Amino acid sequence: MPSGVFKPYAGVSTAILVFVKGGKTDRVWFYDMEADGYSLDDKRNKIEQNDIPEIIEYYHKKESESYKETRKHFFIDIKEIQANEYDLSINRYKTVEYEEVKYPPTQELILDIEALSKQIDSDLKELKTLLGVSS
Repeated sequence: MPSGVFKPYAGVSTAILVFVKGGKTDRVWFYDMEADGYSLDDKRNKIEQNDIPEIIEYYHKKESESYKETRKHFFIDIKEIQANEYDLSINRYKTVEYEEVKYPPTQELILDIEALSKQIDSDLKELKTLLGVSS
């Protein structure tokens, strides 16, 4: 759960562990919750984004053949968790995908900045005229 879920009492992020009686754990299911239907500030106003229904849906589907992992929910093998000294922090296992950003050539950016600067100067001059402010 994101930090702020328990505000104004506590601002720390929170993990919920679900234990099932009996059996052996071969892998652990993680879900990276971003919102619980309320803002994450002290006011905790109702918002549209709410991961809880999806968490419940995928929790029940996680063992079915139709389940597909995503960046928000995935399994980690218990051996990997043991190798990380049983650290269950989601950020240790979550894959971060970076998208390459293509920027225009520097010369093009400089021309754009110069054009914006000229427009600002022109608008400022017009504003001064309207306000009767001398330069």
